[in-house]
Amino acid sequence: MPSDGKMANTPTTQGLRLSGQVELASVDAPPNWRRVDILLEHARKTYPALAKLKDIEIDRWMGHRPSTPDGLPVIGRSSRSPDVFYAFGHGHVGFASGPITGSIVAQQITGNDQPFNIRPYSPRRFRWGRY
Repeated sequence: MPSDGKMANTPTTQGLRLSGQVELASVDAPPNWRRVDILLEHARKTYPALAKLKDIEIDRWMGHRPSTPDGLPVIGRSSRSPDVFYAFGHGHVGFASGPITGSIVAQQITGNDQPFNIRPYSPRRFRWGRY
């Protein structure tokens, strides 16, 4: 994960996957493929052998990350259906924070005490109407 590129590089059976470069835009906006070019520039600096390769096949892909307006995840029981628990909106830190969220939800389901105050993550902090 080269920090200067704000990216993650993952070897896969299909090749090297480069990911990163946040683009803040409407869900309906077309992708800004310049982000891929930026990732490639950083990859060539990280792996100098890439610069020597000709005719590299590049598959461009873009997906939306679940983020919330305040940047915090939504964790808590649904107010409409008590058997539904929310656990989403981790954005770019989902891989790292997902396990603790899973533990928190498991504690909620079993009725055990929470390790810390989870009120800041409550779905009720948004005034979207019913949820």
